[in-house]
Amino acid sequence: MSDNILQTATRNTERSAETFKDFAQQGASYGKEFAEKTEAAAQEAGKSFQKSYVNAASDAADFRAQWIEMLRENANASFDFAHRLIAAKSPSEALELMAAHSRRQFETFLQQSQQLTGLAQQAATGVVKPMQDGMKRAFDKAA
Repeated sequence: MSDNILQTATRNTERSAETFKDFAQQGASYGKEFAEKTEAAAQEAGKSFQKSYVNAASDAADFRAQWIEMLRENANASFDFAHRLIAAKSPSEALELMAAHSRRQFETFLQQSQQLTGLAQQAATGVVKPMQDGMKRAFDKAA
């Protein structure tokens, strides 16, 4: 009977050891898989941030170029106005020139504001969109 108890205890101990070994292997496998997914997600996020930075730099250059062009146009319009104002033959002609110039500059200002607003919105979208897409892909890979 004591041999039987000893054999049963040995078998139970061996099963417990195997169960613990299987549990430890599953934990190690899960840890390795989690680390791989986390690394892939981090790489994806890094790519997204890099793409966002490139988009931001490009959009900023476009915005700056457009703004400089608008400054040039406004300066030329002011010089043309000054030239016409100097050539005015009467105060009433000068007033007409001033009114026309003010109206044109106001219309130009509205158009330029809309253009710059559109460029700023495009730049914001160009920066945010890659990050949104990249984070979504990163979370999908991690899941």
